[in-house]
Formats: sequence, C-alpha cells, structure tokens
Amino acid sequence: MDSDTKEYRRFRVYMILGAALSFLAVIIFSYAVSLITANTTYEAAFEVKKTMLRENIENTIAYLDVCADKYMKQHPDASAGEIESAAAEVAREKIYSETHIDGTYMWVQKVLNYDGGDNYAIRLIHPNLSDTEGDYLSTETLNPAGMKAYEEELNGIKENGSVYLTYDFKKLNSEDVSKKVTYSCLYKRFDWIVCMGVNIDDLEHYQNEAISSMLLPQAVIVITSSAIWLTLLFMMFRAYSSTRGRIFERRNKELSDKLYHDTVTGADSRIRGQDILEESFREFRNGAQTPLLLMLDVDYFKQFNDTYGHAVGDRVLTEFVNAVKMYAAEGDAVIRWGGDEFIAVFRSVPEKELCSLGDNILNAIRSISIPELNGKQITASMGFTYYRSSDSTVKEALDRADEAVYEAKELGRNNWRVR
Repeated sequence: MDSDTKEYRRFRVYMILGAALSFLAVIIFSYAVSLITANTTYEAAFEVKKTMLRENIENTIAYLDVCADKYMKQHPDASAGEIESAAAEVAREKIYSETHIDGTYMWVQKVLNYDGGDNYAIRLIHPNLSDTEGDYLSTETLNPAGMKAYEEELNGIKENGSVYLTYDFKKLNSEDVSKKVTYSCLYKRFDWIVCMGVNIDDLEHYQNEAISSMLLPQAVIVITSSAIWLTLLFMMFRAYSSTRGRIFERRNKELSDKLYHDTVTGADSRIRGQDILEESFREFRNGAQTPLLLMLDVDYFKQFNDTYGHAVGDRVLTEFVNAVKMYAAEGDAVIRWGGDEFIAVFRSVPEKELCSLGDNILNAIRSISIPELNGKQITASMGFTYYRSSDSTVKEALDRADEAVYEAKELGRNNWRVR
C-alpha cells in the first residue's frame, strides 16, 4: 500500500471521526441551547407568578384596611374585636368570591403566639380546607413531604414580614397534588398571615415548547452534516448563531407579550399598567394635565362563571374591555388589574365631561349582547378620580377610586361615583 493511499485512508478516517464528533457536538450544543431557552422562559414565567401573588396580597391588605377604617367611621364605638370580625367577613366574602383560571386562591390564618408551637395560630379562612376553618395550627406539623411549612412560614414572617415558600399541596377543588409556590404576608393590624398560592406544574409546558421547537433544526443539521461535513461545519456555526438569536428574540417577544398584555381580554397587563400609571403620575408631577382614572369591575361576575362556565366568563370580560375601549382615545389605556377588576386611564377628560363619559361607558356595558347569557344584562360598578397635588404616590389616587367603586356598590351597583 503506497503512501498516498495510506494518507487518503487516514484522511477519510479523520473525516469520518470529524463528522461523528461534529454530529455529536451539534446535538449537544443544540440540546444545551434548548435547555437554556426552556429554563430561561420557565424562570421568567415563574417570577411573573410570584409577582402576581405578592401584588394580589398587597392589594387585598390595602382593601381590608380601607374597609376596616370605613367600619370604624360608621361604628365609632366598635371594639377591636368587632372591627376585626367585620374585616374577617369582608375578607371571607372577597376570598370565596374570587375565581382564578390557574387555580390560584387566598387564605388567612391568625397568629396567637409568634414563638410558635402547638396552637400558635388558628385557621381563619381557607377555601380549599373550609371544613378545618377554626382549627388550631402547630409549627410542629409536617406536610406530606416532611416539611414543617408552618414553622418556615412563621420564621420568614418574623424575619422579613413576608415569605415565599415552595412545597407540594393538593390543587383547589381536587385531590391531585402538585408543586406549589405561596406568598405569605403579615397583616399586623389583626395579626393575620394573608397567603396566596398557585400550582406551578403548568409552567412545564414552556420548557417542552422550547425543546420541541428545536427538533426540526436539529434534524436538518444532522442530515446535512452527514452529507457534506466540511460545508456544514462552516454553515453550522452561522446557522446556529442566527438561529439562536431568532429563538431568543422570539421567546423574548412571547414573554414580553405575556408580561405586558392580558391574553384573555386584550387589555394591558397589571405589570404594564403599573408602568403606565407611574409614567402618568410623573408627568402630572412635572406639570402635565392630570389624567382621569377609572376603576371598575363587573357586577356579580362570579355568577357568570358559576352559571355559564369560564369560557363565557372570559367572553364577558373581553366584551367588557371592548365597551370601555370604545371611549378610549389614542394614548389612553385599559388595564386588567386582577380578576374582573380593571383600571382605565383617560389622558384628556376635563371634569365637565366626566358625567357624560361615566354614563356612556355604563350604557355601553349594559348594551353588551352575548347569546349564551340569554338576555342577562352585564353591569358595572365604577369609581373615578383625578390626581391631586397632595398625592405622593399613585396608590393614593387608586385608593380613592377604589373607595368610589365601593360607594357605587353600596348604592346598588350599575352606577359610578367620583372621589
């Protein structure tokens, strides 16, 4: 065998080995990109879930404070126990009436002893364990995973005033057990720990989608590399560089859409809404005209879900948003604040036009026609307010709007008030 033949065979062996190693490298690299993309998407979605829990708890505590203060004004001689009982009744009605598509729910327990131990707290409100409301709790209790969840929660509350926990627990209205993340926050006024939890097993589909989206590019690369190794080696790096960029760009866009838009109603998301409100408040503080803020929700929305199903309930919310958007000009915003609660920001509505706007929106909502409702009318309770020079935060204005909504409800709903 001459030297040229040996060299040729050696080159062929090297080429086959190189192709095999390239094939393996392509598979490993592409799979790593899939995992990184999937994990990045998962973590971002997980953080959105955690933010949603925290904001819902904070809003609920703020709402209970408003209700408790109002009760005190109406009953100046009420005892601390009577005030707490009134707040508990409001909390119970709110928690049991709220419905979340992803199975999220809230519960409350009252701390009796911050040092922990047996009977350290009492379960006050719990829609998923309603038959145990009133039971005493112990920090020594172990959950099915062997975790002292109550002890960890209490320690976090004592240290920071709030805490996130992740553990296994059964889903709402189900015996199925899955991983769950909870946010617990101390409501010091009544020594309540207000908690909210959501099952996070549904986030796994983000990982599966990211990995599945890479299968076709991987197959193309593998087939091409086995046919023309040298050419593919060059093309592979270019293709993967651009493909990886497109994947991250697409995922970032998808994540941005999920973060900033409510996929059910087409309204701006709460995260986007907070940016809009903060920006409008900064402009107001810098001398711009105050926008008109509208807070509103669907009257007796839970009845639509319970009677006609969640699909019709989603349709009600979508048409509800469309009715409000009819009177939104360019630059205005309609925000889904949570559940069936919405906030609208109207940039240029003077006080003399407020009455007309309020009546028009109510009429538009009452005019919504959904065949599945069999003629049942949709109405809303609405509260208006403007920014004031005395406001130091957006929350002060939103609290006024929320109080106006509460007044509208007390007056029989299907109307609006201004604060």
